[in-house]
Amino acid sequence: MTEKAGPEPVRVLVKAMAVLDLLAEAEELSLGDIAARLELNKSTCHRILTTLAAGEFVERPAPGTYRLGIGAFRIGSAMARRMGVRERALPAMQELYRATGETVFLLVPRGDEAVCIERLDGRYASTHTLRVGGTLPLHLGAGPRLLLAAMPYEQVEAYLAGPLQRRSSPTRVPAEQLRDELERIRQVGYATSQDDVELGVSALGVGIRDHTGATVAALSISGLTVHLPESERDEHLGLLRRAADSASRALGRR
Repeated sequence: MTEKAGPEPVRVLVKAMAVLDLLAEAEELSLGDIAARLELNKSTCHRILTTLAAGEFVERPAPGTYRLGIGAFRIGSAMARRMGVRERALPAMQELYRATGETVFLLVPRGDEAVCIERLDGRYASTHTLRVGGTLPLHLGAGPRLLLAAMPYEQVEAYLAGPLQRRSSPTRVPAEQLRDELERIRQVGYATSQDDVELGVSALGVGIRDHTGATVAALSISGLTVHLPESERDEHLGLLRRAADSASRALGRR
């Protein structure tokens, strides 16, 4: 009896995954487009699409065209529920902590506040009052301001219309000054903080994005200002951005 070739089913699965991956990037495509982009034989491509359609992983919105189906949505939704930001970002946070020795925070937005959902204690961690589960107003600190800058214009303006008290002094923050700072954050892609949460403490923050490109969290490092001097900002930013990119990829960002 002739032994059947083993690798063939694996190659078919790889091709099927390539088809799904391609359709995830496009609204809908014709059979010819899919075959051409993936360099597949049309008959092979048609068999793959027919099989995927039987499982509702693809559907035909019009004769000759294909798009992702409800089966792919079910799997994607189940995966999204399991892809908690904290769990996905934690390895990158740990690497950042090892590289800097400073306290690392992970924050997510909740209404007009930023909630700390994870913290890794670095040098002089006792100087940081923000604990896991604690909150900061969105205009105080590098991480919170990064989250505020990523919000839609209407939400930002509504926030700026409220009272903007400083935490480390009784001085109010002018809304126009904060508006200018948020625009700077959008342009450079990171936020800075010094003395507004705790005196003598500075921080840097960058955003973590999910598979849609939306900023879902802020990753920041914080420490005594003497340990985070402006002369070393580029080095710290490089480490912070690499960690944020790693966490974003873990959340499906390409």
